Amino acid sequence: MCRIFGCSGNDPEALRRMQAPLKPGGPDSVGYYTDEYVSLGHRRLSILDLSPRSNQPMEYEHLIISYNGEVYNFQDIKKELEPEYSFTTHSDTEVVLKALHKWGLQAVQKFHGMFAFALWDKKNKKLYLVRDRLGVKPLYYYYDGKNFIFASEIKAMLRHGAMERRIEPQAAAAYFQFGFIPKDLAIFANTKKLLPGHYLMFEPQKKRIDIQKYWDIPKKRIEIALPEALERTKELLQKSFTSRMVSDVPVGVFLSGGIDSSLLVAYLSKHCNLSTFTIGFYEEKFNEAEIAKKTAEYFGTKHHELYFDIEDLLALLPKITQIFDEPFGDPSALPTFLVAQLAKEHVKVALSADGADELFGGYTINYKNEKRFGLYSKLAAIAPLLDKKRKYLATSDFWRYKLAMRYRIYPDELKISYFLDAPECRELLECMYLFDFRYFLSDDVLVKVDRVTMANSLEAREPYLDQDVVEFAWRLPMELRRDKKILRTLLEREIPGELARLPKRGFSIPIKYWLRNRLKDEVLETLSAPSVMDDIVKKEKIVQTFYKSGKRTNAVWLMYMFRRWEMEYMG
Repeated sequence: MCRIFGCSGNDPEALRRMQAPLKPGGPDSVGYYTDEYVSLGHRRLSILDLSPRSNQPMEYEHLIISYNGEVYNFQDIKKELEPEYSFTTHSDTEVVLKALHKWGLQAVQKFHGMFAFALWDKKNKKLYLVRDRLGVKPLYYYYDGKNFIFASEIKAMLRHGAMERRIEPQAAAAYFQFGFIPKDLAIFANTKKLLPGHYLMFEPQKKRIDIQKYWDIPKKRIEIALPEALERTKELLQKSFTSRMVSDVPVGVFLSGGIDSSLLVAYLSKHCNLSTFTIGFYEEKFNEAEIAKKTAEYFGTKHHELYFDIEDLLALLPKITQIFDEPFGDPSALPTFLVAQLAKEHVKVALSADGADELFGGYTINYKNEKRFGLYSKLAAIAPLLDKKRKYLATSDFWRYKLAMRYRIYPDELKISYFLDAPECRELLECMYLFDFRYFLSDDVLVKVDRVTMANSLEAREPYLDQDVVEFAWRLPMELRRDKKILRTLLEREIPGELARLPKRGFSIPIKYWLRNRLKDEVLETLSAPSVMDDIVKKEKIVQTFYKSGKRTNAVWLMYMFRRWEMEYMG
């Protein structure tokens, strides 16, 4: 696991500036490649083949790669290559590079894992940026018609010198809509995220960019009964979980006590001595460490837990603002940072259970909204019978808009059909699942985990997001994806019923209490200053409503976090 960065042109000084803020994500070494057309950089967090011979950028004939990630099936790919290629390292980087040499970009179809890499083809003068199917690893790029800059994190791009610090209004508006910045948007003008499952080709001489999709979720469902679905899911999960234990450094598991992480521990503890990590809070209503401890005891893991006062989280706010170089409103980033910090004291790699909720229907609010907004999908069927004034209320755009109100913060007039353009939705619940998977998972959950783990020089792996697991889950009939029926049943086979059914509390944080008490003076002072948000949200009205009635907590939190980010990155 590493951090990558680079730019067009021969600019070694820019590389040296860009590498500095990426050091926590790659503390073990730094390397550079430059020629007349491009400059590539790499910061390494050594996981496989810890020797210097696996440092990057790595070259083979006319190809140079700067690579971040893990391809878990690299040994199988290596066997395919060995009749034609020799290998001087034990790293997956060399396998990835030589696979690209043999098969071109089609080699990506063989890679099972998480990755973001830059590949410079110096013979054909083409630079490729490639991001994994699910967007586990980040990759941003900036292009103003002259300067092309890319990196794992925007903070490195800002060090280049040519990047303009001008906020992109659409991205800022999206942040206040969702609490994160979705799709390919980024907070700065002329800056984009490379979407998951896509690659970008840049030709420095022609100043041309071309972006292509190489993967998407399957559209066709299969007919399968629950018993067969259970066995197939178990088989795929066990394979995925085991493959993510491959490492030359210690590996552990984040254990929350919920279904997803408990099932992960249940399967892995049968084959290895497992270290698990949980944080607890002294305030009982926020604490889930006792559930995790009972699960760890049952499976005999080497369990580590650390308790904090809920007020200790406040001390992390400056750190969180620095880590997330875009506005980020998910408060669970605070406790997630703490559990990553704890794990780093004992291991260098940690497995996380993210993605299971999105794949197997874990968000209960979806089922509430299914009932609440189901009426609108029925109205769509009788749309021709309605007059023109009422016809809009019966369209799919309307009920998609209504369904997305669960993500809405402020203001009402923001249009969100851009983010819900999902013509493949065949039913309301599937549309909600798709939104969670494409946007909330990729642009909130995975961003959160990547940033806080990398800030602690810790590699996070996401075994539920294995390609085979994802594709199988999306082919399942909708009735088998409801309320984690499959994962819940599998866990009940591995653990006493009372533990399998204990409610997971999640990382709850007393945001409203903080804003109305501990942070009140700071919030009022912070939000009183002029801000870019003044053209997007009715700041004063929201603040008055909150301190008068307690409503609009999320909106105030998002404004407060936006302003903290603005002070950090905009001066």
